[in-house]
Amino acid sequence: MKTQTHVEPETRHILPFLAWTFGISWGSWLILYILSALQVTNGAETLGTAFILIGAFGPALGSFISLNISKPKQMLSFIFSHAKGWWIYMLAFCLVRVLTLFIANPVLPPLNAMLMFPLGWTFITFAGGGNEELGWRGVLQPALEKKFSFPIATVITGLIWVAWHLPLWLIPGTGQSQLSLPFYTLFCIMASFCLAVLYKQTVSVFACMVFHGCINFAQTVIVGAATKGGTSLSFHAANAVMTILLLGWWYWKGNRKGAEKDAS
Repeated sequence: MKTQTHVEPETRHILPFLAWTFGISWGSWLILYILSALQVTNGAETLGTAFILIGAFGPALGSFISLNISKPKQMLSFIFSHAKGWWIYMLAFCLVRVLTLFIANPVLPPLNAMLMFPLGWTFITFAGGGNEELGWRGVLQPALEKKFSFPIATVITGLIWVAWHLPLWLIPGTGQSQLSLPFYTLFCIMASFCLAVLYKQTVSVFACMVFHGCINFAQTVIVGAATKGGTSLSFHAANAVMTILLLGWWYWKGNRKGAEKDAS
């Protein structure tokens, strides 16, 4: 059994976590917004991308600060603690994600895209979205569940997730600036339920990081521009099917209380 060396999220951690997360992320993106207004750079250029990446680590840094995690051993325990069989569920969730995306675009991607998939997936897992899971599922979701029911806590997490991204709609060259906000909100709420179910089943932040990376990168490889700014009905149908399958399986399996961290 792996011994935990970090504090479990409680409701008292929510406000400090949000303050640090939004402060770090929005602070970085505010600088980028000003530089963009001055036409120094934008979200598509190297300097702009650097500011976007710095902001993207707001949830991770916010989780470490709010939970007072400062030692490497604590960080590793926080990220890699898990329940038995965690990797099976993680891979199964990723497989469901990939297969349901073919609803939106039932064509195999080019060979070069498939060959690049492992490298791109790894990058997205650790720096392009998956890194956010240290905060959203590692702190916010479990802390909110101490006060609210699972569905309400998940919706709140999803809406905060969307709100955190809002400054990126104001910056030219970012991926969000090309998306429909209402459809993006719907996507985040559905993804929040899938990620929350995976976390409750595996008690693994790392599993959520990998699945988040798969959600983001698989849709780029398989669907790509077919999403038409995030408004393609077939794309959201694929997301809905994924959510129904994963959430439905979890309720049918009867593990609504989640698993326990007891694996080495």
